[in-house]
Amino acid sequence: MKNNFFKKYKSVRGFTLIETLVSVLIITTVVLGPLTVASNASAYARQTKDTMTAVYLAQEALELLHHQQDSVYLDCQSQTSVNCVPLNGETPSQAAWRIFRDRLGYNSRGVSCYVSDSPSGCAYDFIDFGTDETISPTKYSIYSSSCSTLSISPNHTYVCLGAHGNGFKLTSFSRKVLVNSIKTFSGGDEDYNDDLRATVTVSFKRPNGFTKNIKVVDFLHARA
Repeated sequence: MKNNFFKKYKSVRGFTLIETLVSVLIITTVVLGPLTVASNASAYARQTKDTMTAVYLAQEALELLHHQQDSVYLDCQSQTSVNCVPLNGETPSQAAWRIFRDRLGYNSRGVSCYVSDSPSGCAYDFIDFGTDETISPTKYSIYSSSCSTLSISPNHTYVCLGAHGNGFKLTSFSRKVLVNSIKTFSGGDEDYNDDLRATVTVSFKRPNGFTKNIKVVDFLHARA
């Protein structure tokens, strides 16, 4: 009876160390695999969202330039606005183009956006360029704390931190605008027939710590 008990007990074998390690490896792979995929998917989704936001912010800056140009042009064409006073020999269209270009340069409302004046360009936001079209909009140096970074207002508008964004939610997005004047004609009226090339660069920090830049280019032309 005693011998049979020990023989039966000895026949029961436990897991070996190798079998245990293999089992742990399999379980770890099964559990961590989906978690890794989910984590990567979340990171890619965030990167895509940030990239799309940067593209929209770049396009917004260009649309604000077009808005300024259209507003000045309509003021000058109506010939009833005190904001557009043609110089001697200027047509309303020429006056509108001159005034619009002057608004982008150095003036009492801030730095120049022209590369020839300021190689680093300028910065502005929706409030600066869209609130009151009758006056020259405010422009900031990209190194100034006023608009070195964009923040989100309560109504989800991206504005300059320090200029309009006190107490708003800080973002990692920054935006700069560079304007080049491209002469297309020669002669006495070349200043009224140049084109403007606007390059907007929006930068933001990626989760890995690297900075990504989104660049959008557009051209503005004088109207007849």
